[in-house]
Amino acid sequence: MDWKQYQRDVATFLSSLGFDTKVDENIRGARAEHDIDVTARTSIAGVKQLWIVECKLWKRPVPKERLLTFRGIVEDVGADRGILFSESGFQSGAKTAAQKTNVTLTSFLDFERNHSSDVAAARAKALDSRLASLMQAFNGLWYLPQPDREAAFKRYCGPSAFPELGRQSVAVVGVTSRLSQMRQALEDARFGRWPVAFWPLDHQDHELFDVRVWDGLFFVVEHTLEACELIFAHMIDPHAGDADWRDFQSEELTELLRKIRSNPNTS
Repeated sequence: MDWKQYQRDVATFLSSLGFDTKVDENIRGARAEHDIDVTARTSIAGVKQLWIVECKLWKRPVPKERLLTFRGIVEDVGADRGILFSESGFQSGAKTAAQKTNVTLTSFLDFERNHSSDVAAARAKALDSRLASLMQAFNGLWYLPQPDREAAFKRYCGPSAFPELGRQSVAVVGVTSRLSQMRQALEDARFGRWPVAFWPLDHQDHELFDVRVWDGLFFVVEHTLEACELIFAHMIDPHAGDADWRDFQSEELTELLRKIRSNPNTS
């Protein structure tokens, strides 16, 4: 493997965990500009995170001096975490200097084994928090003064769990049940109970899809959650007009569901 391929493999793996990655990005810090091998960005609980990565495909262990230089770059650009990859190990001084810092020393294989589940669990926890908050917000509509509550329910434009009843106040269950099911899917995934079940907002005849990997689960949950948040925002906006929740669902998710339905063997 050459160094450039090593960078690309690291970036691809971090992307599979849900990070937005770039290779060879130039970042201006407080004191200087730095060429970063791989940058990885994400948002956890609404807080933006920046990780910077340095890839060393050397034939010798990385010395303390290189670690100190990298640690200075992490500090200068304000990164939340720095990861120094080396396939030839690290000198003892480098390991000591990295202790109790936000810099991780690892090989690519060890990172895959030991850290991917931690990253996925943290992201799942943040998503679960958003799901719980939105469920609480929907439930809070019942405590609005009656005129405001009735107006909010009339503006509900989401899918109905019980279309035959024709009542917006009951129809809200169509969204809140999806929120609850997504929380269950994230919990099942955290405990390794794959595949996990996913019900789309426009589920038909109790259809559900099996999701087998973290990146797929994050994709469908994040996009569905965003649609549910927009449905709620529409309900509490007194100036909102008529709307169709399908306009709130991302084109990417709509297209994915179309492809899955046209090929039922896809998971």
